[in-house]
Amino acid sequence: MPLSLAYYTAHYQASPPLIRGQVLRPLSVTEFTEACELLLATARPHGCPYWLLDGRADSADRPGDVYEWLVEEFLPRARKVLGHMLCVAFMAEPDFWAALQARSFAQPAPKVTATFRAGWFTDETAALAWLDQQRRGPEGLHELA
Repeated sequence: MPLSLAYYTAHYQASPPLIRGQVLRPLSVTEFTEACELLLATARPHGCPYWLLDGRADSADRPGDVYEWLVEEFLPRARKVLGHMLCVAFMAEPDFWAALQARSFAQPAPKVTATFRAGWFTDETAALAWLDQQRRGPEGLHELA
């Protein structure tokens, strides 16, 4: 059953295991953090660390401390709750992705890669292929089934 907010939806897909999140309109800082918590609440019952996040309706105009919260607090907590390395495929419009890269947010630092693996994509087919590749990695869900 999908969980949703007025500005974000999230649901679990069983085969292959995947959390799908979708931004419905540009998010405020508060909405961004609430959407992250919604994703974790959706993933928790299934222990699912594979997330496809469609942010194509969002904007990159967000303060840097939001991304610091994401990296320093939320992602480590999500990994602990789920018990596995998070693999997150972010889908974004090309301009959004370029803006994040210009601010150094789209290139994970070593601290981030210890918490999660991330890929940035502009289309779903490539994002899903990347997630499938992550499943076959050393911490793949095939070990959980």
